[in-house]
Amino acid sequence: MAYIVRKLDREEIGQVYQAYMKKDFPPDELKPLSHIVRSMDAGYGFSLGMYEGETLAGYAVFILCEETRCALLDYFAILKDRRGGGLGHRAFSLFETYFMENLPEVDGIYIESERISAAKNEEQRLTRERRIAFYLSCGCEMTALRSVLFGVDYSVLYRPVGERGQEASLTALDTLYQKMFKPAHYALFVSLSMMRESG
Repeated sequence: MAYIVRKLDREEIGQVYQAYMKKDFPPDELKPLSHIVRSMDAGYGFSLGMYEGETLAGYAVFILCEETRCALLDYFAILKDRRGGGLGHRAFSLFETYFMENLPEVDGIYIESERISAAKNEEQRLTRERRIAFYLSCGCEMTALRSVLFGVDYSVLYRPVGERGQEASLTALDTLYQKMFKPAHYALFVSLSMMRESG
């Protein structure tokens, strides 16, 4: 099957948010729609839809930081009835092509995934292991970066775009976070550090 990726406008991301994002993400992990739209209006947030013909199959929300040539994958999901068939892996390849063709200034994409060692129980641990294993299988690399955002402890992965070769950087991700969050929220609720070992 042929899939394409295209940028979503304000109305389309609003429809995706109401129909899918509210179901795909826990309430405490989901930003208000107004926050996503505001980042789009400010020029550093954008969303992509993965389509088979005119039918949506998956979506992703990104934050762009041109100053440090990187982006953050803020939200990503394949629609529930499409999961299990390898579309997640195909989506990453399509996203990379989109970046190379439309955002050549981006060298890599950061991905936050809840830290395995911070899991509260076995079920959480297994879920986090599966999620990170998926990202690794999509060409992402585990970094030594650790971020704690609003009390949630994340490992940080990095997906190079094309052959540009820029490595993950604490400074680059910190600059991106400062763009994402209001200064007061950044000061109180954002912590970024390097661990001795990646993961």
